[in-house]
Amino acid sequence: MAPQHHSLRVVMAFLFGILVLIAMAGLALALGIDVRRENRTIQALNLDADRAQAALLALVDAETGFRGFALTGDEAYLQPYFQGLERLSLIESASPLLFDSKLKATGSILRLADMIQHRILQFSWGIENVRRNGPLIGDRLQVVIRGEEQMDSIRELIGEIRAQRQGDANELSRKRDLRNILAFGLVTAAGVMAISLSITQFFAFRLQIRRRAASESMLQLRGRETELAADMVNALQAAATREETLTIIADYSSQIMPGPTGALYTYDNSLDQLVLSAAWGGAALQSGLIPAFAPDECWALRRGEAYMADSGRVSLNCHHVQGSPHQYLCLPITAQGVVYGVLHFASSAATPELAFSATLDTARGLANRLSLALANLDLREKLRSLSIRDPLTGLFNRRVLDEILDREVARADRVRSKLGVAMIDIDHFKTFNDQFGHKAGDVVLKAVCDQIVKLLRRTDLACRYGGEEIVLLLPEVDLESGMQVCEKLRSAVSEIALGDLVTGAVNVTISVGFSLYPDLCSDRSDLLASADRALYWSKHNGRNQVTCWAAARPNPSLPPAAPVPRITTAA
Repeated sequence: MAPQHHSLRVVMAFLFGILVLIAMAGLALALGIDVRRENRTIQALNLDADRAQAALLALVDAETGFRGFALTGDEAYLQPYFQGLERLSLIESASPLLFDSKLKATGSILRLADMIQHRILQFSWGIENVRRNGPLIGDRLQVVIRGEEQMDSIRELIGEIRAQRQGDANELSRKRDLRNILAFGLVTAAGVMAISLSITQFFAFRLQIRRRAASESMLQLRGRETELAADMVNALQAAATREETLTIIADYSSQIMPGPTGALYTYDNSLDQLVLSAAWGGAALQSGLIPAFAPDECWALRRGEAYMADSGRVSLNCHHVQGSPHQYLCLPITAQGVVYGVLHFASSAATPELAFSATLDTARGLANRLSLALANLDLREKLRSLSIRDPLTGLFNRRVLDEILDREVARADRVRSKLGVAMIDIDHFKTFNDQFGHKAGDVVLKAVCDQIVKLLRRTDLACRYGGEEIVLLLPEVDLESGMQVCEKLRSAVSEIALGDLVTGAVNVTISVGFSLYPDLCSDRSDLLASADRALYWSKHNGRNQVTCWAAARPNPSLPPAAPVPRITTAA
């Protein structure tokens, strides 16, 4: 009876496990349905954002064709005009709700469709006018100039639409990721239980498993590539840094393509070169890999498809392939027309066909997966940069300043060092904007920030505080060296050749206020305020000078105009 009872317990445990797995599967399925539904919504939002951009590009094309025709009277310029209108019509038909979006302008609520239609009517009127009276010249050019203002309004509305759609998509993505995490936990638990059930099944069906061993082994070999690819994708999604991503790519690629030596070159936009980022396989062929090469030195990038060749051939050979003669395969890694890198394989086989014909589809699939991984990596790095830096000047934003200021004050307290803070303001910046325009003001602000960054140490921090105000954190400086740094910055900015940047402009100067913790300001909350008061004195006393807040413990409620001890350097 004991064996019977044992068998019964095994069967009951097996059935219970099946029921638990079914429950887990049902919950995972429900989560999967929610994720798919949210994915469709995210795709729709992203598609709306893309269509909005496509609509703007189509209208810009129409605008360009109209201008060419208006200025020359040449009918050939109307071809891009009609093509742009046709694309615009298709986009509007596909996304009517997108074109129903509204913008408040000049005291009225305007629809995107109405604004675009009004611009198209102006195009039609202008074309008829040119056909009757010839090219637009003199005062008749005002219709073109007025059209630019309407285009700016359309760009503004489309920008708002895209930002709203992308914001909604990001919010849904966060919710989806939470469900994915829960689903992953369920799948992991189900996997552990499935292993236990598999052991039970092994003893119950050992004879059948032995008979199917050969066929199952073959299926496992065929599924190995798919499993590794799926594992690689999951690992890449969990990677937190670029270094982790490249390590994962090298590890899984060497398993997916175990035979040849492999290398991943990623595109460096600043250098306009493909840079060796990861390598795996035989050391002999790895020694022939060069550290970097230009995009036009690879035939795979030139042709936009996989390229197999013998490195010993003189003609049609990739210029970046060096070392002893061998067979190689290059595959471009691209996504949405953007080049992210090159996947390179090398083999000592007799011919390229023997080396790669059997694994060419596998290599192509690997390149396609890497294109998504590298595109996501590039997007994450760009988003991270945008979240902490001011897009115009490239300086850190105010949020970063708040975080790092607390850390630097704590560090100064811990190691008993000093922390200098400089508050910088561009003199007469509003007047400059009024005289030369805000675009010229942006040019000057960028030039001033670039000049300041050049003179700072690697340990210093520059942040855009707001408008034309810049805050510098100068760790481990005393009063004298801090004032010297501020004076050097003031002098360097005054030497900017502003006339080369903005026609008619003479020069630009800055006023600087400096405070030092803990010598001049023992309260962290008053550190920026004291530097700001010193900046006020610099501007109050004629600008283009550096003022140090030298009060022993400034009272935060002290009026800015009240006399305080200070040290000033001026041009």
